[in-house]
Amino acid sequence: MARPLPAPPARIPCSRPEARPITRSPGSGPRSGTVTRLSLVAFPFKSEDPAVAVANLEVAARHPRVRRVLAVGSGADATYRSLAEFAPALERRTDTPVEVIVQERIGDRRPGKGDGMNTALRRFRHSDHQRIHFYDADITNFDATWIDGAEEAADRHFPVVRHYFPRASTDAMITWMVTRPVFALAHPDSILWEIRQPLGGELLLTRDVAVALADDHLVAARSDWGIDTVLTYATVALGGPVYEHYVAEGKQHALYGSLGDIRQMLVECFEAAAAVAALPSPGRPRHQVAPPAPAGPAIAHKVGFDIESTIHLLIAPWSPEAVSAAAELPADLSRPLLANLVRPTFSFMDGARWRRTLQVLLAHYEPTPGWEEVLFRLWVTRVLAYATGEALYGHAGAMAVLEEQVRRCTRPGTKRSGNR
Repeated sequence: MARPLPAPPARIPCSRPEARPITRSPGSGPRSGTVTRLSLVAFPFKSEDPAVAVANLEVAARHPRVRRVLAVGSGADATYRSLAEFAPALERRTDTPVEVIVQERIGDRRPGKGDGMNTALRRFRHSDHQRIHFYDADITNFDATWIDGAEEAADRHFPVVRHYFPRASTDAMITWMVTRPVFALAHPDSILWEIRQPLGGELLLTRDVAVALADDHLVAARSDWGIDTVLTYATVALGGPVYEHYVAEGKQHALYGSLGDIRQMLVECFEAAAAVAALPSPGRPRHQVAPPAPAGPAIAHKVGFDIESTIHLLIAPWSPEAVSAAAELPADLSRPLLANLVRPTFSFMDGARWRRTLQVLLAHYEPTPGWEEVLFRLWVTRVLAYATGEALYGHAGAMAVLEEQVRRCTRPGTKRSGNR
């Protein structure tokens, strides 16, 4: 049985705790006495490349707006030990405290990224910092401009600042095929589905927002990959302005092999989106998006996953529970899906059928191994149909197809109402 849904976060006034004198950040150069250091920068991490994570901590520690850097690890692994060993010397060089800790067990799902982010929020709540930044520790092109862009938007009284960036047309397939369409189906009149990267781990929160989130059960419970989905909903529900800062160079980090690498992420993000779908629709706070630029060749020509190995996932042995769950789907979905018991079959899953599939899943999905497998197999069919079809239109054309697929989920007749 599904867990009872917590209440959505209460709205809070948009205060301006950053009213102390602030000057434009000079980037990563020497600290200036005229710059007010307001911010804590947090890096949740697991088993990252230690050299990349260490470099990112140093970028943050050298930034003139940053008062403290916090690295929150999932456990005391090799990455944790490398960062903990590096921290004292970095503190001496930059005059910025750098703390490396293991995340607390806070939520009631699988221990994961959510526990890391919630641990940082709790540390922030008990500090006198006025802003908190979150960045993934595995970004290989992280530099001072990420912090600059967020700080400058916060200076303009945006309490929530999200980074977004160009991505390969076959990357972010959970965002494009699950999170944004589900937001559009369930909350078509909100800004939720308009947010470019609702699963992005790169954002800034000012103090009122961060403290409200640290105290909110909806956020605290989500200890797994679903944290980003819930944070997106919760920040919009608070009612303050949202700014999206564009990083033209993109986010360079390790991509995945087959889609099997992110099966757990898919399940957790879908379950979080389904929980949010049953909550009241938030309003439409002020939402400003920095204009994007065309993706460069390195991004436009990148393939986000290994197509050949992903096709083999469709004919991997089925569990009896998955076959039973698939048989409960409407016939126009169950028949072609179950054809994968014999041969790979995915061309049937066009955008319109995927929209219907999401509606069916939102109505019938249960958090059981059989339904998790069906969800995964259905998602793989849609991603493969897109990657071998619409994605071949070229980067700009493919991205337009994805955006239109999301937009169509907002049209009359597609909205879900109330709790399941």
